[in-house]
Order: sequence, then structure tokens, then C-alpha cells
Amino acid sequence: PYIALQLKAVSLSVETVVAHFDMGSVAGGAIPRMPDVSLLVALAMAAFACLFGTRHIDATEHQEGLMLAVAAESIVKLIAFSAVGIYVVWGLFGGPSDFLARTADLPGVHAMFERDLSGGSWIVMSLLSFFAILLLPRMFHVTVVENNSVDELKTARWLFPVYLVAINVFVIPLAMAGHALLGPNVDVDSFVLRVPLDAGSTVFTILAFIAGLSAATAMVIVASVALGIMVCNELVVPVLIRHGSLGDEKEDMGLQLLIVRRIAIFCILLLAYAYYRTVADSAALAEIGLLAFAAIAQFAPAFFGGMLWRRATARGAIAGMLAGFGIWFYTLL
Repeated sequence: PYIALQLKAVSLSVETVVAHFDMGSVAGGAIPRMPDVSLLVALAMAAFACLFGTRHIDATEHQEGLMLAVAAESIVKLIAFSAVGIYVVWGLFGGPSDFLARTADLPGVHAMFERDLSGGSWIVMSLLSFFAILLLPRMFHVTVVENNSVDELKTARWLFPVYLVAINVFVIPLAMAGHALLGPNVDVDSFVLRVPLDAGSTVFTILAFIAGLSAATAMVIVASVALGIMVCNELVVPVLIRHGSLGDEKEDMGLQLLIVRRIAIFCILLLAYAYYRTVADSAALAEIGLLAFAAIAQFAPAFFGGMLWRRATARGAIAGMLAGFGIWFYTLL
């Protein structure tokens, strides 16, 4: 679900931009059939993940280039999203006071601020987010596997919350501007792209598109690489060893393991595409994200129980996870 969320985000961005152009000028007036954007995106991201994430098999080697790419996309996303927010508030509305005067009385905006605080939902969503930050394969890979020193954690302890605050500064203003300029019938997931697009600003439309594309690409590549390594090390290699398929111990098995990881990455991306087509196509991005967060939370009891409870066993952890995923599958999926 988490990777399918990114595939849908990229596909929605591409389709929004393409649909904005006048296709009627094509020869004969016929509109060409759009290719399956999400499938093309999944295959392209699988290829990128194989190129940049499975070049070496050494378990002690860090993917410095991959981490640099993640850091770069985070900066690109923050700058581009902030630029779009500044353009909307000051460029389209003339400043915060004019912005509030023109948007505060709209029915859609009123509905956003008139909801009462649901304490139970707030606590549950905070817990789900907490578990996701720790347990999503992408987060775990960056925080634990790619960690070089304690100093990096000390920096992340204050930099990560600061980044989360900074990236969310313009979320509510952009939502309000979307309701004011586009109306209630436009998909809210496309507000960031549609507002500058409908305003005729090519520069800020490109900025918004690049920000979304870079963010989704980095998320998918790191998540698929992390999952590919897990599948290879924990599922495939034990089977190959048990059946003697890896040859004798003197032989270099690096190439075979790299091939296994690359196949696993392609299978994971295709599964995410299948999930997107069968389940997530009609759901909002936030709904898919919460579904993924609820799924990953099924690891939390075993994760924290294994650290705190000395008598915890593998069978108990597996039984708990199976029961949790069964309930998740029946009630949410």
C-alpha cells in the first residue's frame, strides 16, 4: 500500500498536467489514448532501484549515493513546496490578510475548521504515525541500516521535527486556496498542482511537479531496495542454502544474490502496481497512507515486546502479527 501510494501520486500528477493541454489539435481531432502511466512509473522506478540500490552485495557497505539522493529530494521538495505556497498566498491573493478575507467565509473552508477535536482519532493517528516513522522499511533502512554514528542520530533528533514543521507550513493555506479557486468538485489531492496550473504559472507548476516526482521516486526506490534486501536475506537465501542451490562455500555468490534482489524489487513494484489498480485507484492518497500505517503498526507489539519482555518468543510474535494482519485485512483492506 505504501509504494502504491507513491505510484498513484506520480500518476495523478502526470495525468493532471497532460489533461491540461489541448489535445484537440491532434490530427483528425482524435485524442490519443493515454498510456498506463502508473505501470510505466513502476517499471521506471524498479529500473532505477536496481541501478542505484543493488550494485554491491557487501552487507557492511553503506549506500552513500542513495542517501545523498534522499537528502537532495528532501531539500528540493521543501524549497519547491514552500515556493508554491508563497506564490499562492502573496502572488495570487496579495498577502495573508487578503488571503484570509477571500477564503475565510467559503463553505469548504468553514467545514475544515468547524470540526470538533476527536481525541480518540488524534491519539490513534499519532500512534500510527509514530509506528510508521520507526517501522516502515524505508524509515528503518535510513535510520538503522544506513546510520554511521551516534552523532547522526543527535542531528536527526532536532532536524527531523524542524523539517516536518517546515514542510507543513503551507499545507492549510494551499488547501484553503484550492477550495477558493477550484471549488469542491476538484480532487483535493491535486490542489498543489492544479492551483498554479489553472493560474497559468508554468514555473510554479513545474516546481510543484518536480517536488512531487522527486519525493515519490526517493520513497519508492529506498522502500523497494530495503524490501528487496529483506526478501533476499530472510526468505530466498535460506531456501537456496537448504537446497544447495548456492554451490560450495568457496564460490562467490554475489552475482546470484544481486539477481535475487533485483527480481525481488521488480516483483515488489509490480505487486504495488496491482494493489493500486485493484484497491487504491478510487481511494484518496491520505486514505491509502493511513491503510499502510495501520498495516505496519501490526509489527509494533512484536518490536517493542521483543525489546522489553525477556520471555517473548518468535512463535508468539508470529502469532500476534498474523492475528493483527488478519484483522487489518478483514476490517480495513
